[in-house]
Amino acid sequence: MSERNGTGFHPLLVVVAAIAIVVAVIGTYVWVTWTGPVHAGQVVSVSAYPIHRELSAGGGLGGLKGQPDVYDEVIVIAAVKVKSTTKLPLFLHDMWGEVTLPNGDVLQSLAASGEDYKKVFIAYPALEAQKETPMPRGITMSPGQEVDGQLIFHYPITQKDWEGRKQFDVVIGFINQKNLVLHTMAESGQ
Repeated sequence: MSERNGTGFHPLLVVVAAIAIVVAVIGTYVWVTWTGPVHAGQVVSVSAYPIHRELSAGGGLGGLKGQPDVYDEVIVIAAVKVKSTTKLPLFLHDMWGEVTLPNGDVLQSLAASGEDYKKVFIAYPALEAQKETPMPRGITMSPGQEVDGQLIFHYPITQKDWEGRKQFDVVIGFINQKNLVLHTMAESGQ
């Protein structure tokens, strides 16, 4: 006993044909409009500068010597290149770094910009020899244009945490496009 829907075709056959047509239309649309990645890039180099400070607050209560306050941090300097691979302008918005610690925690740090970039080299004069042109922020990249520059990140972690990290990624954020995630490998000494 097969039911007909007035067209002379079995209802299941009509549903399968409709699904096939929808899949074909969607597939054609994706194939015609797919343009591939709109940007590419690489991390050229990564240098880390651990900073360890112990600050003593002087005498404690009742004449006992106070415990020192210990501050550990790592300044990370990365040289990065980014290229537009699209025929449209790209709007480079912001940059940040993500370090995955040995315990799996992920810390994020916005790249120092403008005056903060300059202040890093004032606060840490030993880094002055590493200073290069900073990566531009808030720019419009022309089709095919390549930009490069230096990014500086700050993490409140120990040197041991940095050296034991699982991963370090530099993320370049664009307006109206997916972020460009540039991976670095911890084993390469970066």
